Amino acid sequence: MPELPEVECLSRAISKVALGKSISEITFHRTTLREPIPTKSLEDILINETIEQITRRSKYMLVKTKKGWGIFHLGMSGNILCYDDPQPQLPHTHVVMRVNDPASSCTTWLHYVDPRRFGLINACTHQELPNHRFFVHLGPEPLETRNLGGYLFDKSRQKSTNIKSFLMNSKIVVGVGNIYANESLYYAGLNPMTAAGSISLEQFRNLSKAIKSTLRKAIKAGGTSFRDFKNPDGNPGYFRISLQVYGRKGENCSKCSTPIEEIKISNRATYFCPNCQF
Repeated sequence: MPELPEVECLSRAISKVALGKSISEITFHRTTLREPIPTKSLEDILINETIEQITRRSKYMLVKTKKGWGIFHLGMSGNILCYDDPQPQLPHTHVVMRVNDPASSCTTWLHYVDPRRFGLINACTHQELPNHRFFVHLGPEPLETRNLGGYLFDKSRQKSTNIKSFLMNSKIVVGVGNIYANESLYYAGLNPMTAAGSISLEQFRNLSKAIKSTLRKAIKAGGTSFRDFKNPDGNPGYFRISLQVYGRKGENCSKCSTPIEEIKISNRATYFCPNCQF
């Protein structure tokens, strides 16, 4: 699944292609993904309006015009790819948007591709965004929260849930998905099964630093490359080569040479070093 770094990289790359330009045409090859696409609302907000901003909230990419926001979620396997051709280049291309540059005759087509159709495309006005059902219950952004360690410590008090599930709860904090929760806990030396409420303030401060460092490294490296995710130019991300525990069951820990173990937490693969994480 594309996580926070992948969506951040996507948003930055699409900004280079579309910021200050306009979408003149949207072709819907399918009008239902995880839920129906509000085609008219999306067209009203995006078509022939200057794109003022492309940003990210949690795992959503947001496209701003003076009328409102286009909202894009990649689900489990979605992506937005840039082509110079409006015809679908890949199976499961559901939406194609024509981007025009008013300063030149250049045209780019953004292809929304989603093989499993777990993604979402939606739209809302500026007034609707703060209380939109996608966002109203979300926790803060980890990279934008100054005292993230103190915040997580306060939220964790009296919590018996394990720290990995705690971190992956988007109502607590957004964007710390499975890959980056595994990696951050490794760097912080915390066992993923440790009860969140038993972790000290100092440990949460160290964990906060690990979360931010891991996410920033992943963004800088272009995201994590797995089966489905590619950057908008079709190239994979390269952070996978730096992963310390995720997907490394049976391989030796880079710190102590103890074999990495795998367990299931909430049906998600969880990797850790039993010696370094305690």
